[in-house]
Amino acid sequence: MKKNLRIVSAAAAALLAVAPVAASAVSTVSAAPVTNVTHLGNVTLPASGSTVNVKPNISLNTKAGSVSGAISVSFSATVDGTTANANFGVNASNPSKIQLFKGSQEITDLNQVTEANAGDVYKVSMTNVGLNFGSQNANKKVTLNFGSGWAARTEQDAMSHSLEVKLDKNGVVNLYQVVMDVTAKDFANPAVVTWHNGTTGAAVTSASIQLYAGADDGKMNVSQVLAAVPVNQTKGNAYYAAQLGSDQSNISYSNNLKDALKAAGVEVDAQGWFVAPQSFTFNLIATSNKNNATATLPVTVNVPNAKVTTVPSQSKTIMHNAYYYDKDAKRVGTDKLTRYNSVTVAMNTTTINGKAYYEVIENGKATGKFINADNIDGTKRTLKHNAYVYKTSKKRANKVTLKKGTEVTTYGGTYTFKNGKQYYKIGNNTDKTYVKASNF
Repeated sequence: MKKNLRIVSAAAAALLAVAPVAASAVSTVSAAPVTNVTHLGNVTLPASGSTVNVKPNISLNTKAGSVSGAISVSFSATVDGTTANANFGVNASNPSKIQLFKGSQEITDLNQVTEANAGDVYKVSMTNVGLNFGSQNANKKVTLNFGSGWAARTEQDAMSHSLEVKLDKNGVVNLYQVVMDVTAKDFANPAVVTWHNGTTGAAVTSASIQLYAGADDGKMNVSQVLAAVPVNQTKGNAYYAAQLGSDQSNISYSNNLKDALKAAGVEVDAQGWFVAPQSFTFNLIATSNKNNATATLPVTVNVPNAKVTTVPSQSKTIMHNAYYYDKDAKRVGTDKLTRYNSVTVAMNTTTINGKAYYEVIENGKATGKFINADNIDGTKRTLKHNAYVYKTSKKRANKVTLKKGTEVTTYGGTYTFKNGKQYYKIGNNTDKTYVKASNF
C-alpha cells in the first residue's frame, strides 16, 4: 500500500494529501545521473544518455504572451570539499516525481502559472531524490540544513528543515521527499527597479553618509552602518526601491557590506566589528520578486574620526616597462609603467608562484596590484663569455669589455634589436647600455 508523505505546515499537509507516492529508494551510482529536471511529472532518462548539467537552484517562469511557463529544479550540498548534486530516479517502475502546488491545489500545466502570478510563492515536491558524495565519504553522518523554505525526509524520518542522515557504503543518501518554496518570476517583464530617497521620493543613483567611529580604537560595527541607511522606509536617511506595477512587498533587499570591506582590506570579526577607514563604499541591492530585476545603490560612508593608517612604502625607479599583476600573478588590464619613471611600492617583495613582486601603494593604501621585482631591482647573472656593452645593434656604448665570470645585473626581459638578436638592459641608470643575452 502506498504511503502518504508527511510535511511540516498545514498547506504542505494538504499538498501531500493529493500526492501519495511509493517509498522505494533511488540508486544514484550510475554513469549518467539525471541532475536537473525541467518538467512536471515522472522523471525519465534522456534518450541520449547524457549527463544534464546541474544548476544549484530552482526557478519557475510564468507564461507571458508567447513565452511558455517553465520550471527548473535542482540542488546540491557540500561535505568536506565534495559537492553532491541532486540525482533524480529514472527507473520506469519507480521514477522520481516532480509536482507543483499553490496552496493545496496541484498545478499540472505550467502554463497555468501566468504573469499575473509573478511574485506568488508555490511549493515544489520532489520524490525519490539522491545525493552522492562519493565513496570517500562512505558511512559518514551528515546533517543537511534545508533552511526555512525547504523541508525533506528519508523513508524512516519525519519531514524536517534539518535532517541528520548516514551515507551508505557508496557515500549516497536517498531522500524520500524534498519540498521547497519557489517564487514565480515573469522574466519577460521589462520593468526595472529604481532607488528613491526616503524623504523626498526623488530617484537616486548613489548615497553618502557621515558616521563616527568609536572614540578609543576607531571601531565600527556592520549593524551600525546598516542602521544609518535603513531601506524600505520613507523617512530620514532611508532609501526605498520601486518597480512599475509592483508594490513594496515584491521588493527584497540585501547588501554587500562585509564583502566590500574585505575587498578593501578591512578585516571584520565574527561580531561584525572592524576598524573604520576614513572612507569606504558598499552596495545596497534591491531585487524584484516578480522578474528578478535588480538595482544597486552605492553608499559611501565617510568617517571623520577614523584612524589614519598608512602602509610603509618606498619610491623605486622602473628600469624596464612593467605590467600590473594580481595576487595570483595574472595580468591586470593593459596599463603599464614605463621605464625610468618612479613608483611607490611596499617595503618588501612578495613571492607569487616562485617570483618576487612589489605591491603598488597608492595614497598610503595597498592596492592589490603587483609589479615584477625584476623590472625594478633586476636579476644578477654571470657572464659565460666576454661581452661588449652596446648602445644599438651596431654601436657600442663604450670601450669597456665585460670579462667572463663577471656578475652583472640585468633588468626585466630581453629587448630584440633590429638585427634580430636579444639584449638585456644593464646599469641602474637611463643610459643606453645593453649586453647580448647569449653571453649569459
